[in-house]
Amino acid sequence: MKILAIIPARKGSKELNSKNLTALNGYPLIHYTTKASIDSELVDKTIVSTDSDKIANIAKNLGAQIIKRPKQLADDTAPLEPVIQHVLDNLKQKENYSPDIIVLLQNTSPLRNSKYIDGVVSVLTKGKYDSVLSGYPYHTFVWNVEKNSSITPSSYDPQNRKRRQESNEQVLENGAIYATTRKAFKKSQCRISGKIGFYPMPMELSYNIDNKDDLHNAERILQNQKIYDLFSVKGKNIIITGASGLLGSFFSRTLLEGGANMALIDHNTSVSQALKEEFDNEGQIIQIYKCDLSKPNQISATIKKIKKDFTTIDVLINNAAFVSAKTFGIKDFKNFETHPLDLWKKAFEVNVDAPFLLSQKVLGVMKKQKSGSIINISSNYGIVGPDFDTYENEKLWTPPGYAVTKSAILNLTRYIANLYGKYNIRCNTLSPSGVATEKLSEVFKKRYASRNAFKRMAKVSDYAGPLVFLCSGASGYMTGANLIIDGGWTAK
Repeated sequence: MKILAIIPARKGSKELNSKNLTALNGYPLIHYTTKASIDSELVDKTIVSTDSDKIANIAKNLGAQIIKRPKQLADDTAPLEPVIQHVLDNLKQKENYSPDIIVLLQNTSPLRNSKYIDGVVSVLTKGKYDSVLSGYPYHTFVWNVEKNSSITPSSYDPQNRKRRQESNEQVLENGAIYATTRKAFKKSQCRISGKIGFYPMPMELSYNIDNKDDLHNAERILQNQKIYDLFSVKGKNIIITGASGLLGSFFSRTLLEGGANMALIDHNTSVSQALKEEFDNEGQIIQIYKCDLSKPNQISATIKKIKKDFTTIDVLINNAAFVSAKTFGIKDFKNFETHPLDLWKKAFEVNVDAPFLLSQKVLGVMKKQKSGSIINISSNYGIVGPDFDTYENEKLWTPPGYAVTKSAILNLTRYIANLYGKYNIRCNTLSPSGVATEKLSEVFKKRYASRNAFKRMAKVSDYAGPLVFLCSGASGYMTGANLIIDGGWTAK
């Protein structure tokens, strides 16, 4: 299937002088639309129709073809449909090229990117439409302005007023993307005709540049977008262990909401399964792997499966931890002198051996990619000794193996960071402190909170930002570091 994108970009403009060459965040306006079209996975030919040599040179350098527009089609009264026809006639005559689909991209919509272009084309081809337009849906009450400046209702009856969310959904055409079959265009000589489909775009990306105010607003949005992109995890392939635990399930949800593809590892997969069902329709890859991290053979088998399911591995989060001796039925779990060696070994198997083995398995993949990030989850108890007074008369305890292994993971991080930095592989530690849950007594919460600067225990949401930071390009020059998020516990 031949898919042609046409970008009309004439020299003149009424509202904004030389609008298509006006700088927006350091690039001329023509740059954004041309690049979006070139970056599209579905568009195979991009034509810029222009009467300007400067516009032509910029577009050509980005990879577009140029068709010079005649004067009669370059003034401000000329409609776009004859411009489209001129391009089609030119391509047919000179290249014997006739597209199956025509995509019209107006240069005044610089915030739309290749994702939305491909989305419109996909709706057209899969939905059996004759044409598709972009816009944003809304529920609101629309009025028409009459000649005498009075207004009359357009979208509803004021005498039978519904709640806004109960009103019919409407679509505002944003002018960013139009797509039509060549057959439909030939018949109608209109960019939109026949059976018409719709592809949604966010309202904030629907800016149309007509004047200086529009330009300033678009500039602000693009600057914000740069920050968003810097912290983006969208499309990254991320492995996390302990995915069903308190922090693990929250981390997994946070990254899924950010658009990441996830390999969820845990010995109990019920929570992960619920997450998968919730996010299954979002277009992400979500795979669940049941694995006992104390068994090296299961670790090897799990990573082998992950390598088959995911083409790359961008991030490994070693989050799983063995904490409680109580789960093994030990009554005198606070007595260090009688603490079983088996439990000590169990802590090392899960908290140190597993991250060691998992890192070994993924580092080969990351070396070939020449990129990757490993994040080891430690604890404030890996930095300082536990405050045992906090646990007085409480039905919980921190076993010796937990604090020691969380300290060991810090130097495993530094070792990997120094050894694999030359391959553009980063390795960092995130060290959280205790999270307030309903299972904890109020006495314990108060004791624990008194140790830090904020005088409260952490919420799981306190760790969302630091984790995303370590997973994203925002921490691109950071390796071998320990990011301590403990409310000031270790500052005292």
